Amino acid sequence: MPTLSLPFALQENLWPTMHTRLRFHFPQIEQLDITATEILLHSTEALPAGKVTSVVERVAASYASLSERLSSRIVYDPSAGTDAPALNAADATALRAAAVRLVADLEESRKSLPTEDLGEVLPRERGLNVYGGIGAYRLRALDDFLRRFFERAHGATEIRVPSMLPAAVVDRAGHFDTGCQHLSFVAPVTTDMEDFEGFLPYWRADNDRDRLHEFLRTPKDILNPALCLHAYPLVEHRPVDNLVLTLSGSCFRDESGNLNNRERLREFTMREGVFFGSQTDLAQVHQRLIAMMAAVADLFGIKYQLATATDIFFNDNAQEQLFSQLVTDSKIEMLVQVDDGEPVAVASVNKHGQHFAKPFGLSSSDGTTPSTMCIGFGLDRILLALRNVSDLPGQLRQGLARMERQA
Repeated sequence: MPTLSLPFALQENLWPTMHTRLRFHFPQIEQLDITATEILLHSTEALPAGKVTSVVERVAASYASLSERLSSRIVYDPSAGTDAPALNAADATALRAAAVRLVADLEESRKSLPTEDLGEVLPRERGLNVYGGIGAYRLRALDDFLRRFFERAHGATEIRVPSMLPAAVVDRAGHFDTGCQHLSFVAPVTTDMEDFEGFLPYWRADNDRDRLHEFLRTPKDILNPALCLHAYPLVEHRPVDNLVLTLSGSCFRDESGNLNNRERLREFTMREGVFFGSQTDLAQVHQRLIAMMAAVADLFGIKYQLATATDIFFNDNAQEQLFSQLVTDSKIEMLVQVDDGEPVAVASVNKHGQHFAKPFGLSSSDGTTPSTMCIGFGLDRILLALRNVSDLPGQLRQGLARMERQA
């Protein structure tokens, strides 16, 4: 196995960022070790030393003055013995009702399982999973559980969305500036007669796939990088006052060498709630959603923490974006311990301010510009966190009993 050693001093709080960036740009890396004085890379083939060095230097420069004290901050940790964020009475009632229905759905689906179960998770290739039997039933039941909560607690309207968005909408939402590294364009086969007739012979001959783009049309659409991006164009020509939408579907993020079949999937399922309103109103919603994340984790008996997020940005403004994200608490994640690995984010609340409202020209009935906020639950990751729970209905009953005692 080829090995490349780069003598490089890097502050420790940037090691995870460097690890992710190098595996993204060089998916042939099999193992990556970082110390205070060296970056050691083991790969399936020889790495281009000059290009690797360039990435290392650019990433280090992007975060050059980032304080080692500026990192993710724990907002709530149940093991610390502090009081959990409190659900209001209406949200607690909605959550209990949704949980009771979830127990019934899980028990009913368990009766419907075929004798020959395919298995809960069937990896197809790196980053793509097929769910069979109990896994498929649990995913559907979890999605319905969250939908019912949003509808009952927040009066949410459900919308059904496709798996693609126009590239112009994604760019208008600012996603090219903040997350273009994960985008996947959709390129249909050409309609040109001569090229079209040549496509099948080319493909059947198993020629060099580098020529495939010659037989494709210019892509105009992108696979969903985030579901909430569908919501903003829907309401740009109508006043929005305290509007709540909920939606679920597939999201797609190509994380290259960081993909696996656990917490980093190329296609994964999200259930989201999207909120529109004044900054004052959404500040109250924000506290409700944080309490809801904690209550959901407690209900399922999941070991978790709530923490500010530290996304990995790929552009030249990475340091400024990270600083802004952390100091404003714009993203709060629910981190769950899965096995003995690093904690996995299974849900997050995201304050957008007017980031989306301004480019889409959103307005309230009084003519002011509203703010937006969303909460998203990664259903595949929740399934991962619950994979060792054989009696999920029984665990949920225990969670409901705890909620009743605390009420």
